[in-house]
Amino acid sequence: MNEPKNGPARVYIFTGNDTVGKEAARKRAFEAITSANGEVVREHYDPTAESFEDYLQKALSSTLFGDVRIFSINCAETLSEQQLTLLDNLLDHQPDDIYIIIEIGDTGRRKSAKSDPAKLLHVNERSKKEGGRVVNRDFQKPPEYKVAQWLCENVSELCGRSIDKAAADRLVDLVGYDTATLLSEIGKIDIHLDDGAQIDCESVERIAGMSRQMTPFELAAACGARDASRVLRVLESLFSSTCSVPMLISALYRHYGALFRIRQYGRVNPKDITLLLRGGPYQAKNEAAFRIGLGAGLLNEGEERKAYPVIILSNIVPQARDYTDEELRTILQWLLEFDVAVKTGRRAATQREMELFCYKLLRISELVKAGELR
Repeated sequence: MNEPKNGPARVYIFTGNDTVGKEAARKRAFEAITSANGEVVREHYDPTAESFEDYLQKALSSTLFGDVRIFSINCAETLSEQQLTLLDNLLDHQPDDIYIIIEIGDTGRRKSAKSDPAKLLHVNERSKKEGGRVVNRDFQKPPEYKVAQWLCENVSELCGRSIDKAAADRLVDLVGYDTATLLSEIGKIDIHLDDGAQIDCESVERIAGMSRQMTPFELAAACGARDASRVLRVLESLFSSTCSVPMLISALYRHYGALFRIRQYGRVNPKDITLLLRGGPYQAKNEAAFRIGLGAGLLNEGEERKAYPVIILSNIVPQARDYTDEELRTILQWLLEFDVAVKTGRRAATQREMELFCYKLLRISELVKAGELR
């Protein structure tokens, strides 16, 4: 958050649903104001203790000892239109001895209505004024497939360090997609590292450790990629708590079925597959990915935005090209037989049985070539 050259801003307005980013920005704002003014008095709005009108009146009135004060208003989206109008008036006639921090969360239906807090407070107009009196930042919680990128872009502001892409990917893999949990792990790593040291994969592995349970879909993706070591890690995670083997089989069947349908789609529409694999304009690639997703049954009409994470980022199309039709038909048959065997009690629903079955899936090419399909 860039501060004006002549000192901290007088007003900070933080919008969006990313509470982690807003918390970090609020902390930096407090530090900047304290650094410029020394001791300050914090005045947090508590609707259970006083009316909003009384709170604003306190902001307009000087203290006996001339204290510098920070007036902090969280959840401004809950304020009424009348209260927001009063706050807007305070921003127009702000006393010189106060700073104001306003946080606006998810506004829901108000976003498109005249009662939108950001519009009533003229946030965009105020932040564009000369002199940097008002700082406005929007914090949006990233979608799951962008969480690692979010870490790379924000860790330096959160703890004064950098993190490389591989380490960010690994941390998300170990911890999950919740930004608050990730920030907690970043704080733990930060304590153990030397000043200025970058967060790398080694430090993530050594300090963070696995703290989330993996999903059946991750098992399917690992099997499809024939990544034996990851398959074992995912199974270990899945069986560390209650695990439904039929559910795992279902996820595997869905994944390998999609690989088979992608191959069939590619025969009829080879240009889409070529465009996706060889590169091209982003929009054209995204449109091709969406058509492939529709053909494979992985996407529905109106889900164009999911094309990137589901088709492009997952590398599911290159996976499909690594199999033959015969191999995929064989795998789907195996899955059906294994599912019936588990449900009828002929095969045990244990981690060991799943490991053996997944190992068989990984060796499909060798088994087909050798004629050992059972």
